[in-house]
Amino acid sequence: MNKIPLILDCDNTLGVPGCDVDDGIALLYLLGSQEVDLLGICCSFGNNNQQTVYENTRRMLADWGREDIPVYRGASQPGEWNSPASAFLAKAADEYGENLHLVVTGGCTNLWGAEKQNPSFFQRVGPISMMGGVTGPLMVGKSPMGELNFSVDAVAAYTVFSKAKNLRIATAQHSLKSYFSASEWKECVFEQCPWLKEHLSQELEYWFGVYQKNWGLDGFVNWDVVAAAQLIHPELFDCPPQNIYPTPQSLQKGNLMGEGDAISCLLPTIKEPEAYRRHIYQTLLAAGEHLNRKKSTIQI
Repeated sequence: MNKIPLILDCDNTLGVPGCDVDDGIALLYLLGSQEVDLLGICCSFGNNNQQTVYENTRRMLADWGREDIPVYRGASQPGEWNSPASAFLAKAADEYGENLHLVVTGGCTNLWGAEKQNPSFFQRVGPISMMGGVTGPLMVGKSPMGELNFSVDAVAAYTVFSKAKNLRIATAQHSLKSYFSASEWKECVFEQCPWLKEHLSQELEYWFGVYQKNWGLDGFVNWDVVAAAQLIHPELFDCPPQNIYPTPQSLQKGNLMGEGDAISCLLPTIKEPEAYRRHIYQTLLAAGEHLNRKKSTIQI
């Protein structure tokens, strides 16, 4: 099988007290996807600062026995273009061309920096799949929620939207269908794979509690895994081309429907939530089984 060369750009805080778990679950999903050759992980700021995201991602990979995956420091603030992550992206674009796939689950500063270092970056790379953006007021449960990805660097996000040639966006509204109840998650993940229970149960129990307290839900929305799944398994989604109308100003709140020029992209929607969740569970279990074997081999 010819595997997909892929880079994950994320603000992973799985395991950081008080922070989001979604980027880490998206990473785990990619590790369970046999179609993917994960070339490296670029760290962005957003869920926490750059240093915390970088150190946490390295710690997590070490804990999972995957220190072979390179991790690159990204920008620490908007407008910072000369980072190791941006340099890695710029070089990978030349090396892999349109075969290179990108999954972006945080801000866009590292991609903006890659284009600064390699002006043909967006013409060279293949599909870019992102999570973020709103198309209107976002309600989770019965409470409003703000946008936390594109808004952290609106100028960088606008650059990506206006220059990328093959873009698909998992909007916040469309990602609401990526909802996992606590009871189903425990039954389908933790009860099936002791390794995943050992490595994730504490973090997920906390996150289920956050959703219960703040939004009155008995589960959580796994936003970021949508960006990975819609790129690798588009058959699970309806993917008609649509127009967005962002401006740098509208993106300060993550709003994709501003008053800018029309930009054509894909805004995938999950076809069948139950089939989608089943696929996510199966892929996470595959990751857990693989990581358990790999860790056992290393210890021996």
